[in-house]
Amino acid sequence: MKNTVHVVMFLALSVCMAACASDIKRTTTPDGFTVSRTTVASATVVEVDHENHTAVLKDKDGTQMINVGPDAPNFGKIQVGDRVIAEVIRSVRVAVEKSADEPGLDVFETAQRNQDTPGAQKVTVSESSVRVEKIDYDSRLLTLSGPDGKRMTIEAGPEIKRFNEIKQGDMITMQMVTQTIIRVETPE
Repeated sequence: MKNTVHVVMFLALSVCMAACASDIKRTTTPDGFTVSRTTVASATVVEVDHENHTAVLKDKDGTQMINVGPDAPNFGKIQVGDRVIAEVIRSVRVAVEKSADEPGLDVFETAQRNQDTPGAQKVTVSESSVRVEKIDYDSRLLTLSGPDGKRMTIEAGPEIKRFNEIKQGDMITMQMVTQTIIRVETPE
């Protein structure tokens, strides 16, 4: 069930990302498509409490207190007036593959902190696969099964250009990558 839910979320996310603003890039691949979106936000540090690892950030929508915890070794270098910039890159890759593998779900996550300056990077990769159990080309309906044996039927939207090439028994694999980069800049 968990895998099936992830597949639905990935499909919904890919459709949503395909319909959103101009920071979206879409690439067609021989076996499917990839959609990516980059979002950048910035705020100014208006208060900082080094002892408690908290800061108050201000952006165009107001202020917010954040608590970064003791895991941020360079938090002591953050000063009032610094700009905190967060960049989030999300991408979804959808592919149809001929495969004897069983449906599954894999998640990998890694984090890296900057050694000399405040900031960090985190990458999460989730890959989910389901088997095409049944396909109706006229109505564009796919019946999919996940690793738990649960089945679900979805309608393939018009963004799936080569729908007629999907066959019963194919695996639909979706890989979602979220990369978050946080950096701090001191104004000159």
